Amino acid sequence: MKETPLTSEILVRDVMTSPIIELSVEDTAADAAQQMAKYKISSVLVMRDSSPVGIVTKRDLVEKVVAKDLKPSEVKLREIMSSPIITVRPEETIEEALRTMNKLNVSRLVVAHRGRIAGIISMKDILKFTPDIIEIVREQLKIRGIVRRPEPYFEGYCDSCGEWSDMLRRIDDHFLCEECRLETGRETVE
Repeated sequence: MKETPLTSEILVRDVMTSPIIELSVEDTAADAAQQMAKYKISSVLVMRDSSPVGIVTKRDLVEKVVAKDLKPSEVKLREIMSSPIITVRPEETIEEALRTMNKLNVSRLVVAHRGRIAGIISMKDILKFTPDIIEIVREQLKIRGIVRRPEPYFEGYCDSCGEWSDMLRRIDDHFLCEECRLETGRETVE
């Protein structure tokens, strides 16, 4: 697995949320919703005999309780939890965590260290770093001279369709409107 220099330095432990709120399999959907609201979180870990056995998210509450018009105080977490939990090690890169999330179609992973729960990492945790990562990549590309600035727009008649446009660009000594550039495959949607 090839790692980029940017993501190989950002580890799961750097972005994970800790500690995790734990509830019992016998607690209810109402208990989970109250804890999520109290701590402003989007998931709780479900435990059985001090061992993690599942996770309940806000989405689980909406899809498995509210959408089915069930009474949250009567629905046990064991009935709506996602199980088994999917774990990641704190020393893994966020790139590895993202690959796991994408492969398994989940938006959060439980972080386990030496057999114990250390935290949770969600897509939201990783996305907090995205603007910084994009800026670093942009700067590296500028240094390498790779960043291309788009041609400026011009006003006038398109040489292809003859329509007036204030978004003409010069392509191979022809002025083309946005629509004609898209039709010819000379430009992608911005």
